[in-house]
Amino acid sequence: MIHFNLILEKFNGIGKSQFVLFFMVAYYNISKGLNAVATVFIAYSPQKRCNVPPLDDSALYPNLTESDILNYTIPYDAVTEKYDNCMRYSFNLSKCNVDLTCVNQTYPAITCDHGYQYDRTIFTETVITEFDLVCDQNYLNALSTSLFYIGMLVGSIVFGNSADRFGRKPVMITSFIFVLGCMLGVSFSTSVEMYMLFRTSTAIFLSGSNIGSFVYAMEILPQKWIGIFGVIYQGICTIGYMILSAIAYEWRDWREIMLASTAVSSPFMLFALIIPESPRWQFTNGIDKKAIKTTKSMAKWNGVVLTEEDWDRATKNADKNINIPKKYSSLDLFKTPGIRLVATKAMFVWFSTTALFYGLVLNTGALAGDVFVNNVLGGVVGMSSMILCMFLMNRIGRRKLICSLLIIGSLCLLLSVVINQYKKANSGLETLSLAFSFAGRFGITGATEVMYPFIAEVFPTVIRGNGVGIASSCSRIGGILAPFVISLQHYLTWLPDVVFAGLALVAGLVSLTLPETNGCRLMETIEEAEIFYKNGKSKVSRSDDMVADVENLDNEVHNDLIEPANTSVL
Repeated sequence: MIHFNLILEKFNGIGKSQFVLFFMVAYYNISKGLNAVATVFIAYSPQKRCNVPPLDDSALYPNLTESDILNYTIPYDAVTEKYDNCMRYSFNLSKCNVDLTCVNQTYPAITCDHGYQYDRTIFTETVITEFDLVCDQNYLNALSTSLFYIGMLVGSIVFGNSADRFGRKPVMITSFIFVLGCMLGVSFSTSVEMYMLFRTSTAIFLSGSNIGSFVYAMEILPQKWIGIFGVIYQGICTIGYMILSAIAYEWRDWREIMLASTAVSSPFMLFALIIPESPRWQFTNGIDKKAIKTTKSMAKWNGVVLTEEDWDRATKNADKNINIPKKYSSLDLFKTPGIRLVATKAMFVWFSTTALFYGLVLNTGALAGDVFVNNVLGGVVGMSSMILCMFLMNRIGRRKLICSLLIIGSLCLLLSVVINQYKKANSGLETLSLAFSFAGRFGITGATEVMYPFIAEVFPTVIRGNGVGIASSCSRIGGILAPFVISLQHYLTWLPDVVFAGLALVAGLVSLTLPETNGCRLMETIEEAEIFYKNGKSKVSRSDDMVADVENLDNEVHNDLIEPANTSVL
């Protein structure tokens, strides 16, 4: 096997070829950002009340204000100091005339029997208003969002293995064709069932594109730059959030928002078609001729000449004693003790981080202030955290940075909750609560951005797709649960943020027990990974050191691969 790490050393950093290829595959995150937070706008839930004809007919009752209609027809809860907009007094509306003698607030309250009246000053139509996903149908909104993340979970499981088995490029192309088709399906949905089906399907195939593009982007880079560009890769999602705000501000109908999002996503299809396959994947799977051709093209574009000595050096120390299987599955993540333990911890940390991230993002519409401005501010927060992480991750390491950001996020969320409970009508405290909420989002977003390259680094090439896929699967479970955690605010307004803050704290502590990959080159085989985990090497200054380790494999590690030990994960 040719060691691609040794070839990359000749590139002296990142050349034009890697730079262009990286941003071509990273464009996927624009589509990911658009789809991940689409429900903030397309499923926006405006103010509502029961339709009460003919009292809400301005032609018949020109002097009745909205406040009058609420007072006459909708029950008021003195405890919550809010109108119960899912109910109305049950007096006979058909008997109403100009003198309003029909109004009788002693009648018991009943559910809205004439449909709902929505405030359409922000959006002319959303999924909520078109399909009446309110009151007793409100659960369908949370369900549709959770189904989206269930789709991402399914896609992570399916395509993680596919990316390792068939290659990064075929998975990107195939899955994104379906992404575009499903986005169009969402745009033209005529029922809530059809809408949920296409949203879930979009998520399934988005996961395929996500795994293929992310792993590809990390594999064409030298180790020195993986951390920084891994953060940039994930940070591009925030551009998608901000683009979505602009789209939703221009087009106020949810179908138009989805069509515009599909158009913005489309360029990735062209990029996926024209890029070459990952040479690192080809080398580890014995497709040397094509990999050499691709690598030579990259080198030429970078102005680098690869000599025969370079190829000999990358080949001569390849281990001849281990029969490396050509194909791997997710089960290989649990056959050897080191990878098994790392995978288990990584799954929990990514689960917690994603639950927090999407919990904060999806709750943007519930924050005080303008929904468009808040979503843009969320994107700005994401870009700011990306810049900070780019500067810090190679200085203080992945583990400490993730832990610090999660703890910062936890504390800021708790402060936001406490202030929010005592703000009442104080606009200053409301602003302070909002500021701490965004500060919490800053920490959680930063941790999410660092997790992406970190996860790619801790798994070897032969199972990297599976590793990213299985960890991503657990992250999707976090996304599935997030909408239901948010729904707890209907019972206790402070409970969702407290749950999220607690998760952030525990995940931060667990992240400190993962191996530090800062300064280490990407591992290629399971044996290399087991040596790395066992010896606890956190720095590899020369590629030859890793090659030498592979040449002198410990028999115990090799036996773990062939006949896995019965070692507990915990």
